[in-house]
Amino acid sequence: MQIVTPTLELLPDFVLALREGFAPGTVNPARVRQDAFDRIASDPVLYIAQMTDPEAAGPDVQLPNGQIVKRLPGMTKWMWDDGFVGMISLRWQPGTDELPPHVLGHIGYAVAEWKQRRGYATQALAQMLDLARAQGLGSVQITTTPDNLASQKVILNNGGVLEYDGPAPEEQGGGPLLRYRIGL
Repeated sequence: MQIVTPTLELLPDFVLALREGFAPGTVNPARVRQDAFDRIASDPVLYIAQMTDPEAAGPDVQLPNGQIVKRLPGMTKWMWDDGFVGMISLRWQPGTDELPPHVLGHIGYAVAEWKQRRGYATQALAQMLDLARAQGLGSVQITTTPDNLASQKVILNNGGVLEYDGPAPEEQGGGPLLRYRIGL
């Protein structure tokens, strides 16, 4: 398994995964899935281009509470193993390991349900940590929920240390949250 830069050639596998129920995010997955369909249908070239945005040139981001915030520099990779497995993204603020309060973490990932429990997320996170290091980060934050034991295991297997157990920011809908830090 490797993480790859999304391309137009690989896009049909991603669209098929969306049709089969893959959600590119864990917060409001139905809205995020529909947004992906709409953006791909509108301009697939732009959709792919905006998945790698180290200059934060893309459009602003709408948070779950409706608030609009400036995009952070970032990149999204697809987990690939003879086809689409999932996706993993990295976002950062230049010159610091810290993130704005409304950002849950540096790295987020999702594995298609039919590809879970095979170690893909653990491998993808290890590969993404190398890319975070290349961006000059000294550590990254990753969040999950207390009931997501699989994600906790992925983070711990990559050296994560629990640093926060409490509510998520209101901009992200509140709710229980665990935040881990991984030193690079």
